[in-house]
Amino acid sequence: MGTVGAHGDLRVTLAVDGDRALLTAEGNLDDFTAGLLRRRLAEAAALGARSITVTLGHIGVIDSSGLSALVFGYKLAHAHGGEFTLCGDDRLVSRLLRRTGLDRVIPLRPPPVGEAEGQSAAG
Repeated sequence: MGTVGAHGDLRVTLAVDGDRALLTAEGNLDDFTAGLLRRRLAEAAALGARSITVTLGHIGVIDSSGLSALVFGYKLAHAHGGEFTLCGDDRLVSRLLRRTGLDRVIPLRPPPVGEAEGQSAAG
């Protein structure tokens, strides 16, 4: 099952497979768009996802509201006995997680090799 949401400068794709959800967010994650990510995270949990992975691709801006939405996802997954993981190679996201200390709580993993190659070929 897949749903796509777009609001302003953010696009979020959701795919749920059993108790696992994969969300892909691209664009600006800020005060105007963080609500979309929160809604998609809540939708994933409502569909039975316990383990949630959010792939952050081509993030231009991320502010405190965006970070708050990621913390919301972390708390949501852990409240259901699952895991929350961020995936991507965006330096902005990595730097913000380190500066806020969230890197000690929310793991940031590189995208799978096939995804990284596919993104490079497409963009």
